[in-house]
Amino acid sequence: MEYLISIFVILFLVGAISFLKPSKKMKSLSRVRMAAAKEGFKIGSTNELRKKFKNWNPEVAIYQIKNTSEFKNLHYLRKENKLELYAPISFKYEKNFEMIDKKISKLPSSVLEIIFYQSNIAIVWNEMIGIKELLKIKEAVLEI
Repeated sequence: MEYLISIFVILFLVGAISFLKPSKKMKSLSRVRMAAAKEGFKIGSTNELRKKFKNWNPEVAIYQIKNTSEFKNLHYLRKENKLELYAPISFKYEKNFEMIDKKISKLPSSVLEIIFYQSNIAIVWNEMIGIKELLKIKEAVLEI
């Protein structure tokens, strides 16, 4: 009986310690987030920001980067493998709409949604894809 109790105690301790060790998924996610922080991205969001995104769910992440473009208050949403203007619709009638639409279409398919604010650009994407995809996104966003 004493051996049985000892075995249960040891198994309990081993189980508790194994929960403290990060999984492979968490390790890769942490590498992506560290690389993103080094590249100038802010990771995470507020409830208010999450409500503005139509494609947000717990499996994707919201990354923000400084808006160096001339475009403010634009919202693009991925529909059927293409990013389409969601708001303001009146922007479709502007002179430079086709130019920005071409640049937006160059964003990788992992970008589900993008919103241009006055000071930053918020992007919804699947961060489990990896660091290379993040760098492609940054390069495409900076060309806008």
